[in-house]
Amino acid sequence: MGYDIYIQGGDGKLLAGDENSFRFGYFRMPEVVALMGHFGMVVERPLPSAPPLSAYGLTQQDFKSGAQPDPATANHIAEYRAACQAVRDAAESVPTGIPAYKLRYNDGFLTTGAEIRAALAAYDAHPQADLGEVLLDDPRWPRWTAFLRRAQTHGGFRIY
Repeated sequence: MGYDIYIQGGDGKLLAGDENSFRFGYFRMPEVVALMGHFGMVVERPLPSAPPLSAYGLTQQDFKSGAQPDPATANHIAEYRAACQAVRDAAESVPTGIPAYKLRYNDGFLTTGAEIRAALAAYDAHPQADLGEVLLDDPRWPRWTAFLRRAQTHGGFRIY
């Protein structure tokens, strides 16, 4: 188990190729997020909630494997899934960094190019920026920051 990170294209699809993915193990990612916090790259925001099923007239039963919903229920399911996707895609209009929950959970939250740019600006301005690899004790730190620079030029990234 870990954090598989994929760059998203402008069309919303994940980009293929090794240069468009990165992976941190389950126990390593908290250390990465902590170091990013040290550099001012992350901001604490509350974890957003998915909309309640009841708001769409749905129950857990509507999502059971093999369920054959009637057309109205199928429409409600599609609306609910779109609302959940909107929660995963939400971002501040003027970000000051990457919301930490987007890095702590592998639920497919979109980290936007603007969030990444704000994070990298904070990192580049930090007086210890050249010590990231030493502070994390991980030679992948330069590759991680290069990955972030690449992701900011596309549609951001998602973690699964």
